[in-house]
Amino acid sequence: MTPHPLRQAGTAETPLRDHRPDDGLQGLRTDGYAVLRQRITGNSIEALRTEADDLIRRFTQDGFRSDDYWYFTPAGTDAPVLYRIHNLESQGFPTAARLYTDEGPLHPMAASILGGPVRATACAMIVKLPGVAAPVPWHRDRTNVPPHTVCNLSVFLDDSDADNGCLEFVPGSHLSPDDVEAEELQDRGPVHALPLAAGDIAVHDVRIAHASRRNRSARIRRSIVIEFASAGLELP
Repeated sequence: MTPHPLRQAGTAETPLRDHRPDDGLQGLRTDGYAVLRQRITGNSIEALRTEADDLIRRFTQDGFRSDDYWYFTPAGTDAPVLYRIHNLESQGFPTAARLYTDEGPLHPMAASILGGPVRATACAMIVKLPGVAAPVPWHRDRTNVPPHTVCNLSVFLDDSDADNGCLEFVPGSHLSPDDVEAEELQDRGPVHALPLAAGDIAVHDVRIAHASRRNRSARIRRSIVIEFASAGLELP
């Protein structure tokens, strides 16, 4: 997963147009994103939330630091703000680690999406803390792979909407040439916001232009993101 520097929140934000695609993968090849609704629920989602709380507490209360814990320090403060934890499979996070394994529930989903055997290539947790999380700028995760060969599956641990920084996409932008910048694609539009419920899985092609806004709410927004690649594809 490519790092994308966060930026300080601006004062003006354009209105968002929500898009709630049908449950399933209809439109994924043309739009570049889709939603699998309520796929991780019950004890599984509760275990993920408990483990996520422990990892965040390790940083915010215990002062733990490592290269896998990404944070920024807002201007004028000395308080670090956690926004991403990488390599969850190595963090003592067993429920998330199971999502990453070949036997986990996401592998058959990814195999269906990519049309054959797959391998998990990265596992991270996105954290948008209440009131302080910065926007994630417009970006494309990868452009050096063909469309429909690498995708991200994001398991949402919390409800996500415009107030706490839901995902935004430019539909169809995964089919754009490699050298077209994400901000140019955003300018062309349209931009669709994707509100989700806890337990939903967002699927997106890694080539698509996407972003998220700051968390201006009192609610946390967390998701576990696993990148899957077609098994025979060599990643640059």
